Amino acid sequence: MILERLLGFLLDFALIMLPVSILAPKERSLKKAVQELGFKPMPFGKLFKKSAKLFLLMLAVTIWLSLSMMFFGINDLELVGKAVSEAKAILPLFFWLVLVRVVSEEVFFRGFLVKKIGAVASSAVFALFHIGYGSVAEVIGAFVLGLVLAKAFQLNKNLYPNIFAHIAYNAMAMFVFL
Repeated sequence: MILERLLGFLLDFALIMLPVSILAPKERSLKKAVQELGFKPMPFGKLFKKSAKLFLLMLAVTIWLSLSMMFFGINDLELVGKAVSEAKAILPLFFWLVLVRVVSEEVFFRGFLVKKIGAVASSAVFALFHIGYGSVAEVIGAFVLGLVLAKAFQLNKNLYPNIFAHIAYNAMAMFVFL
């Protein structure tokens, strides 16, 4: 269990540092590399509005996906619920997964991979990263929501709305599972 958590922390670190280490020499500045990844200033009102819209879109897509998966008999999200329950037992891990994991995913999958391999391919890799839950529904959901997040990033050219919407979505999902 400790080794698994350590590997998770190392993965999050790598998901952030790999793009930064590739872009920093190219951009000749850490600040420019971070901006290239999509961290750009945005007025609070605009950020709130874009984040809220994206969060609501993610909820709507999730409801549609849930109904579709029920119709097709793909309902194995209890496997995800089990993993969430284990994370809840260790409160710092719970917050790590809601905050740090989201930032690392957005930096790597949207800020970096979307520009390198496109929205569909980056969403497929994002879905594969969710295979560890053992849930088919989770992998399908991660792919579809990855597409939503990738398209939002392409439209906004900014990671902040994605990060705040993704944090709100994961926090809400964890509370629903609990």
